Amino acid sequence: MRPLIVLSALSAILLAASCAHLPLLAPIEASQAQTAAERCRQAFPPQPWRATHTIFAALPFGQNSQLIGVTAVGTEGLHSILLSPEGLSLFDGVQRSGKDGGLVVHRAVPPFDRPDFAASLMADVGNAFLSPAGPPLAIGTYKTGETVCRWSPPDSETTDVELGADGPHAIRTYRAVHVTREILLVGAPTGGFYPLVVLRVPGAGGYQLEMRLVDHE
Repeated sequence: MRPLIVLSALSAILLAASCAHLPLLAPIEASQAQTAAERCRQAFPPQPWRATHTIFAALPFGQNSQLIGVTAVGTEGLHSILLSPEGLSLFDGVQRSGKDGGLVVHRAVPPFDRPDFAASLMADVGNAFLSPAGPPLAIGTYKTGETVCRWSPPDSETTDVELGADGPHAIRTYRAVHVTREILLVGAPTGGFYPLVVLRVPGAGGYQLEMRLVDHE
């Protein structure tokens, strides 16, 4: 291949990388932004709370499963338990909050004992049910017209909460400019909990979780 062709191809790749960015947000008026921020917070239940969901997991290669998830948030942090439909404990872990935070796994049976499973599970639950800290970094509209609140803390994933006519209806997280999770909020919420939460993780090893609310307190 000629050097000029190689140089041109490399330049095109670098230009594409430099142009990559998060979806742009068009600014809105300050009064509208304040209202939007309050509505975006409704995507997440107020703490502390405890909830039970039935979970249908559509996994890679057709390996689907049904589970029961019990999740609680309080002073100790995020506590997540997975049960079989018969009530057998499959996973029990806590993502501790505060300066002494850390992930503690109390129980994990195969295949839930994989090294990366606990961190991935806590990230899924956290993205779906825990509000990002602090106020949104930006509030605006996508080019398609939807109003969005964006949190983008340093050294962490960016979170977009997208509003519909009746309130929040989607949460998306980004690492750099790539979507890591898309969460759909379906139905009318009660106490901050939606009847159905659908979480999708894209990619070759991607999966989908359908979490149907059983009860909460």
